Amino acid sequence: MTFNLSLNLLLLPLALVGGCGSDSGRADLRQGMAALRQKDYSAAIAGLTRAARRISDSADLYYHLGSAHLAKGEMEPAETAFYAALELKPGYGEALAGLGQIAYYQKEIPKAKNLFEQALAATLSSDEAAACALNGLALSEAELHNNDMARLHLLRAQRACRKYAPTFYNLASLYRDAYNLREEALDNFELYRHLADKNNRYHEKAENNIKRLRLNIERTQAEKLDSMRRDPSAAARLLHTGINAQSSRQYARAAKAYSDALTADPLAFNAAWGLATVRNLQGQREEALESYKRAADINPGHHESHRQAAALAIQLNRYEEAEKVLDRMIARSPFTPFSAEMMARIRHAQSRLPEARAYGEFYLSLLPPDDESRPAYEQWVKSLPQQ
Repeated sequence: MTFNLSLNLLLLPLALVGGCGSDSGRADLRQGMAALRQKDYSAAIAGLTRAARRISDSADLYYHLGSAHLAKGEMEPAETAFYAALELKPGYGEALAGLGQIAYYQKEIPKAKNLFEQALAATLSSDEAAACALNGLALSEAELHNNDMARLHLLRAQRACRKYAPTFYNLASLYRDAYNLREEALDNFELYRHLADKNNRYHEKAENNIKRLRLNIERTQAEKLDSMRRDPSAAARLLHTGINAQSSRQYARAAKAYSDALTADPLAFNAAWGLATVRNLQGQREEALESYKRAADINPGHHESHRQAAALAIQLNRYEEAEKVLDRMIARSPFTPFSAEMMARIRHAQSRLPEARAYGEFYLSLLPPDDESRPAYEQWVKSLPQQ
């Protein structure tokens, strides 16, 4: 799985890096910061190192020095600088996140996860900094094959800072490789391309992924259409018959008409939806589930098809099917509360309680503060273990 951990370099305002020192130290600091903004990391390191000899009390200076070393791939001096920042400013969130990146690059994944968690529990200077730490935590969870947690952290990052480009690259990679959701992966790679700096080394990778995914999707769709016989006119007539029969509560006749309409045109969404509805009214839950799933496949943007399919699958204890339906729903509409609530139920039924709690907490973050169900649900969520 190829993720983007070139997490955007976070530059704190120069005023925050004042410190105490000589005029020459301040001049070196200004030169180092200017070079850092221009991504001339060698010049930035030279200037900030000179400044550090004269300015001894600035945690921000050491953070930026560590960031410049990290950008060059120089892990040991980066780590030394980040620890120096932490000595001067305990609980420095950005420095903790920097150490998390180093641990991640060095394949010390549990350590990286712990550091990113510490960073998020500390004070961070901006929404972008929070999104950066959440991406690091998500990637650590993905390396540990905790895809639920990885997805939720990336969605939290998206809410924290909607213009933080690496979030969309990492979501795209997760959807493509862990969930086999090609269209949703394509959407997120395109969002990344729109937001990212064209000089970022991941921009070209995103372009290549977009081309490959688009060709793959178009080829699959063309093959599907070539093998499909469609008669939309006949389907429309049968659909009309089905609607009239359903209105008259002649459900068996309506089901027959809707089924025949789908045979005439396999892409007739209204026929699939009508068939699911009448089968549900007849108490044929398993058949209704298949029809709701078919409706969702025909029109992936129809929320209610996904909701009904997932709800029926949960009732039938077919949790893997419910999960698959919700995976696509979450990828397309990540901040729809019912998806998170249903995933919490699924994970609870599977005795995966930390994941149930994580989805429950995400659901609560989407609920209005005055929602009547909130107190009882919040109490249930807090009763679940975090780890």
